[in-house]
Amino acid sequence: MVRSLFLVSAALLLVLPAKPNVSAADQPNVLLIIADDVGYSDLGCYGGEIDTPHLDQLAADGVRFSEFHVNPMCVVTRTSLMTGHTHSQSDDYRRSLPVARLLKKAGYATSLAGKWHQPGNPLDAGFDSFYGFLGGAIDSWTGIERGKPAIQTDRQSPEPVNEGWYSSDAFTDRAMEEIDSARKQDKPFFTQVAFNAPHTPLHAPRESVEKYYERYRAGWEKLRRDRYDRMIAMGLIDERYVMSQPDAEVRRWDELPATIQEQENRRMAAYAGMLDRLDWNVGRLLQHLSDQGLDEDTIVIFMADNGGAYSNGDIRTYDQQIPWEPGSNAFVSNGWSYLKNTPFRWYKSCAQEGGVSVPLIVRWPAQLSGQAGAIRKQRLHVTDLYPTLLELAGAKYPTHDGDRKLEPLYGNSILPLLRNPDLPNLAIRDEIFWCFNQTGKALTKGNWKISSISDGPWRLHDIQNDPAESLDLAAERPEVLSAMSDAWFQFARENTKMPASWRAPLKEYQEGWGYHRIRMIMPAYVRAVPAMSAMDVPCDTDWSFHFSRPIRFANSTGKTLRLYEAGDTQTVIWQADPEPGHPDEGSRQITFNDLPRLKPNTTYFALSDPGWITVGNQPAGGLNDGAFWYRFRTGPARPGLLDGLPVQRPLPR
Repeated sequence: MVRSLFLVSAALLLVLPAKPNVSAADQPNVLLIIADDVGYSDLGCYGGEIDTPHLDQLAADGVRFSEFHVNPMCVVTRTSLMTGHTHSQSDDYRRSLPVARLLKKAGYATSLAGKWHQPGNPLDAGFDSFYGFLGGAIDSWTGIERGKPAIQTDRQSPEPVNEGWYSSDAFTDRAMEEIDSARKQDKPFFTQVAFNAPHTPLHAPRESVEKYYERYRAGWEKLRRDRYDRMIAMGLIDERYVMSQPDAEVRRWDELPATIQEQENRRMAAYAGMLDRLDWNVGRLLQHLSDQGLDEDTIVIFMADNGGAYSNGDIRTYDQQIPWEPGSNAFVSNGWSYLKNTPFRWYKSCAQEGGVSVPLIVRWPAQLSGQAGAIRKQRLHVTDLYPTLLELAGAKYPTHDGDRKLEPLYGNSILPLLRNPDLPNLAIRDEIFWCFNQTGKALTKGNWKISSISDGPWRLHDIQNDPAESLDLAAERPEVLSAMSDAWFQFARENTKMPASWRAPLKEYQEGWGYHRIRMIMPAYVRAVPAMSAMDVPCDTDWSFHFSRPIRFANSTGKTLRLYEAGDTQTVIWQADPEPGHPDEGSRQITFNDLPRLKPNTTYFALSDPGWITVGNQPAGGLNDGAFWYRFRTGPARPGLLDGLPVQRPLPR
C-alpha cells in the first residue's frame, strides 16, 4: 500500500505544473452546464436512445468520464460544486468560500442562469449577475414554484414571465447575453447554465414529445438491455458491470395491460422530449461560442447533479398531464428510472451508484484536441471541480475568509488527468463520502464501498470487480465492513456538522425503496411489513404498519386503505376502513390479517384516502402510487426465504 501511494504521488509530481502567476490572457473561459436529474445512460454518448446530437458532438470533440460521481440530491451536489466540500462539511457555507467569489477576484465575469437551490442569493456567492430561480424546481412554462412566480433577475422580486416563455430557452438566451457582456468587458467568463430540465414536472414543446411516441413501446426492461449493450460496445463499461434485477418498486412490463403500457410510453416520451430540448439549447450555446470565435479558449463542462429521479405524480391523474400545457404535472414511473440509470440500481436520493453516477463531458480544444472522443475511467467526484476551476483561473484557496477559518478542500484538481490520461485510476480521487439525511449514506475507499438506504444495514461491495453493486459481501467480509463503517462514522463525527440523527446507528432490518417518501405523509411512521418494495412476500401474508406514536381512527369513516394488483388499477382486491373502537386503536401498530390469498409472482400496490388513520394528532396523507406509493411483490406459490433473508412477519406489539 505504501509503495502504491508513492507511485501515485510520483506520477502526480510528474504531471503537475509549477504554480505560475496566471495572467488574464492565460485564463480560459469556463462554460459550466448542469442538467437536473439526468440518468447515467440517458445521453446518446452514454448509451441512451434519446436524441442528444449536440451533447454527443461535445463528447466526440472532448472527453467523457465513466466514473464521475455526484451527491444523492441536487441541492447537496450544488453545495459541493460551489464549495469543494461535502454538503455536511460546508454547514450551509459557514465553513466554505463559494468558488465564484475566488473566480471573480481572479478577474472573471461570473454569471448564473437557471437554478440556484443554495443559501441566499447567487450574488452573495460571488456571481456578478443572476437570472433564474432560487428554489428546487419550477413549472418550465410559467416559471411558477409552489403557486408563486419564481423567476427573478439579480435581487429583484420574482415576476411573472411572458407568454411563450420556456425555461431552457430563456436560461440559454441569458447565458449567451452574459458571454457577450464578458467579451465587451475584455474579461474571461465563468458562465453557469443550470437548467431546470429534465427535472419534473416534465414540460417540453409538443413536437419534442410526440417524436418519441413510438420509441418506448418495448418497455423499460428491453430498453435497459439495449442501453447496456450499446454501453459495452462503446467501451463505456465492461462485463464487470452486472445488471441486477429491480425490487418491487419497478413493475414488470409484461405484466402490465396494454392500456397502461401505452400510458407509460407517453410518460417517458415527455421526459425524452424535455432532454431533447435541453440538448437543442446546448447546441445553441456551442454555436454561439463558435460564432464569437471563443471555441478554442473556452472549456465547456457538462454534468448532471444526481442520478435519474424516481416516480412521482398521482396515478389518478397520469392521463391528464399534458407536457406542453402550462400547469401540468407530468412525471415518469420507477420503471423508466430503472432505465435511466442503466446499468445501476436505484435512483436519486440514494448513494448507490444509480443515485450518484452521472455523465461528465469536458471539451477544451486548446488543451484536449488530441484526446477527442476519449473515455476516461479514473474515479472523480463533484468536489474535484472546485480546485480545477481555481487552477484554471490561477487562484489559490485561502485558509481563512477574514476571521473565519475555512474547511480544507475535499476535492483535487482534475487538470493533471486532462494532461496525462494514463494516471492511475485513483490518482485524483480515492475516498468519497456521502450522506443525505437518513436516505443515502455511503463511503468508497480503494476497491470497497459501503452503502445504506433508509438507515438500513450497510451493504458491502467490491467495486473493482463488481462496479454495479450486484453482490452484497457484508456477510462474507465482516472485517472490511467493520473498518469501512468505523471510517464513515469517524468522518461524520470529526469532519462534518451534520445533525446527530443523520449519523445515528443503523437499523438491523431493511426498509425497501419508497420508505423515505411514505414517512413524509405518515407521521411517526416506523415501518411496514411487508416492507415497501419487498420481494418474495408469501402469498398468505398479514399486513401491518408500525408507528412511534399511538394511532386513532376519529373522523375516518369512509376513508379506506385498498390493495390492487399492479396490472389492474381499477379492481380493489381488498380494503379496510378502520373505525373508532378498532382493537388496535391506542396502540402503535395496526395489523390486517384478513387479506385474501395473493397470486404468486405478482406485484401489488396500495392506495388510501387521506385521513384513513391518525397518528398522534396528525391524520396521515394518502397513498397514491405516484409520489407516495407502497408496492410489494409475492414470491412463488410455496413457503421459502427471501433471497436468504427471513420472510417478513409483523413485529410483536
